[in-house]
Amino acid sequence: MDDQIIIKQVLSGDIDAYAQLVHKHHRNLLAFIYRLVKDADLAEDIGQEVFLNVYKELPRFDPGRGTPFAAWLYIVARNQCISELRKMGRTEFVSADHLQRIADKGETVESALIRQEELEALRATLQELPEPFRSTILMSLQGATLEEIANKCGVPQATVKTRLFRAREKLTLLLKGHFGGAGHERKI
Repeated sequence: MDDQIIIKQVLSGDIDAYAQLVHKHHRNLLAFIYRLVKDADLAEDIGQEVFLNVYKELPRFDPGRGTPFAAWLYIVARNQCISELRKMGRTEFVSADHLQRIADKGETVESALIRQEELEALRATLQELPEPFRSTILMSLQGATLEEIANKCGVPQATVKTRLFRAREKLTLLLKGHFGGAGHERKI
């Protein structure tokens, strides 16, 4: 269901409708918050605060200004993260310029942040991947054929196929760890 419809339901007194918004955005918002604070418990606490604050401020949300609800939610979350990081003496956060570049590309903030998170997780998992799997899958991702990889590594093509299969398996498991368990993994 569209966020605007749900918001209208909430504003007309249907408090239970807010649970639909929370359910729709909860997982991605927590992943976004976690990327900023790098602490799962703190991310959960901030996520709860954000949803509570957004609920209180929902009557002030004006979709006519052109800001999608998800963008507003992420801005509130970003600001809450900045406050928490400052309290802790840490100052790393997503810049407003970065959010503007996302908007300039015509992409929603939510999808861009999710895409960015997925790319960062993939980079990190590639670094965790042991050799010879890392070099094999990197060559494959760069467009090298099985024959080219086999020649460069000095192994039979069947070995390359096996390494690629195992590399994908290992990446899937590593990515699963980055995204928090079952249902988050993707085939590579």
